[in-house]
Amino acid sequence: MSGFGMSKEGVSSVRPPLLTGDNYSLWKGKMEAYICQIHDRAWMAVEDGYAPPMMIPTDGGEEVLKPKAQWSPQEFIDSMWNNKAIHAIRCVVSENQYKLIQITRIAKEAWDILEVAHEGTEVVKDSKLQVLQTRFETIRMEEHEHFNDFQVRLMDIVNQSHQLGDPYSDRRIKQKIMRSLPERFEPKVTALEENDTYKEMKPSEVIRRLLAYESRKATTSPPKKKKDITLKTSKMEEEEDDSYEDIALIAKGFKKFLNLQKSGYGSKGNDFKKKKTTIKNVKPYHEMSSREKIQCYECGGFRHISKDCANLEDEREEVATSSDSDEEVVAKFLALGLDLEEDMPTAG
Repeated sequence: MSGFGMSKEGVSSVRPPLLTGDNYSLWKGKMEAYICQIHDRAWMAVEDGYAPPMMIPTDGGEEVLKPKAQWSPQEFIDSMWNNKAIHAIRCVVSENQYKLIQITRIAKEAWDILEVAHEGTEVVKDSKLQVLQTRFETIRMEEHEHFNDFQVRLMDIVNQSHQLGDPYSDRRIKQKIMRSLPERFEPKVTALEENDTYKEMKPSEVIRRLLAYESRKATTSPPKKKKDITLKTSKMEEEEDDSYEDIALIAKGFKKFLNLQKSGYGSKGNDFKKKKTTIKNVKPYHEMSSREKIQCYECGGFRHISKDCANLEDEREEVATSSDSDEEVVAKFLALGLDLEEDMPTAG
């Protein structure tokens, strides 16, 4: 009987998984346990094999199968356990896997056929073991990984190696666990290694204690602030805004400086003096008419007021032509800085 039309698990209450081709390592271990719970004699038929009763014809010649009518009670019992084992195997394989063992009636032959099909010959096994050994040596628990998830990954490698005939000792598994944990487990690792009973501990006991430690840490550690990233981002943005504002203020000041230079309020160096208006043929004040006594507060001249002053008109024109946005001023200011830097004489 094959597993055709069945669910992906067998018919027993133990329900071993259905062998589909890519789950052989898991299937092999569970199938062994399944056949053993049927009876130890059934598993012996898989391990040691079974040979149907044979007989030599009365007229001589080669051995032939012994008719069941002539079987002894023990031969019936041996055949029964072989039949139970081969039946169990056939019930938990997919249609494609069943085709590999369809013609055999011996449980050991079926088991060996599936083993070679999925594990390969000794050369293939050695190659797989080398890959597993590399995985075992390089596996590490990630910083934010739960210990249970790491344990599953590690024990999967250990179990596959065991299935291929290369089991790891308890001591090696313990060492691997203790050397693969992140820094947050350091206090517990130290405490375990200093424990007088550590050498006698099984890997399962070490795993149990580490799971308990992680669970306690999870309940006692303060919750992480969800706003940490948001606050950091906001702070960075504020710093960028402040930097831009500083540049803008400097640029505005520089812009005013240029305007003052153009309007005559600045000269060479840092000498900011208001330009003087030269007035030729100015009469003494007591000889001036009333109109002539009108004085401009912009340039200090006479005969006009400040709003009609030519100097102020020049300033207005310069301001009108200097209406760049803050962004343009900053860009021009930075460009000017680069130009001045290039024009500076180099040392030597």
